[in-house]
Amino acid sequence: MWLLFVLLPLAGLLAVDVGAFLWWARRNQLLNSGVPATGEVVRINITVTRHVDTNTQLGTSSTTIRPVVRFTTQTGELITASPMRSAVDKLLIPGDPVKIRYSAGNPMRCVVDQRGAKQGTVPMLAGLAFLNIFLIGFASIGGRIAEGWQSDDQSATPPSIAQGLAQGLGQATGETGLGQSAGSGTGSRTTTPTPSPAATTTGAWSAADGPLTVTVVKVVNAGGNVSLTVSAHDGAAAAVTLPIYSNFTATDSQGTAYTAHPLAPIAVPAGGTVSDTLTLDQTVPTSARSLKLAWTHVFSQDPALNGSITVTGVPLPHHSG
Repeated sequence: MWLLFVLLPLAGLLAVDVGAFLWWARRNQLLNSGVPATGEVVRINITVTRHVDTNTQLGTSSTTIRPVVRFTTQTGELITASPMRSAVDKLLIPGDPVKIRYSAGNPMRCVVDQRGAKQGTVPMLAGLAFLNIFLIGFASIGGRIAEGWQSDDQSATPPSIAQGLAQGLGQATGETGLGQSAGSGTGSRTTTPTPSPAATTTGAWSAADGPLTVTVVKVVNAGGNVSLTVSAHDGAAAAVTLPIYSNFTATDSQGTAYTAHPLAPIAVPAGGTVSDTLTLDQTVPTSARSLKLAWTHVFSQDPALNGSITVTGVPLPHHSG
């Protein structure tokens, strides 16, 4: 058992280190031996990825910014590519001139070569060192947990992970384990309630504000905890921002209004499409059958937008039994 707690974190550590080293080696090989060229940033691709835990309905989001550059090789070939990620990605805007180093055998493999690009290895190495320390510490604690489990021969039932932590790290507080009082000789078992199954519906419930189209493509209802996957396509000549905080309202068929998390705005680049998942801040009753989503303000420099958008008739799925 102890091998599971020790070897798995160490295997993960090895995989992360090898991956980071290979990325660093490929990038530095291009910087040192790649063919130089001068290019131009033609656009910035912004991707927002939203992950929602189906049990807790808690979500996290991540934003990836990738510039797309255009340059001409020494043989006269015009290349449009997304270079390897670097520290300057967030600083570039369309129209910026950039120095490029590309692979002679595959010009699509390229990297931005300008002041500040190499500095990206400093925060990467710092983060990698922190991750190494964390995983080594986790492996050490895991070994102690396993030792605590193996030494507890008098336990009538296998100890929980929390009990293994208390035994493996030492009983500094004088307790014999979680859920068991000192000297009682008996323990208690906590039963975790089974989460309500999630009802899901998919489709395309849309509304448009000039060149902006907002579409609800998925609705998940887990015991009244409702999340909606929203796709926004910006056909305008300028970027569009759909703010959530104090500008977004979801209203159910009974007239109850909700806000949503996360509060971060949905930012859509010109000509791009961004998807995000919004989780309503309150439990929706089973008697509610549909939702209306409204953004009271939509921000853009394109005059073709009216400045607000509302999606109606979004169904709320429910389990029949």
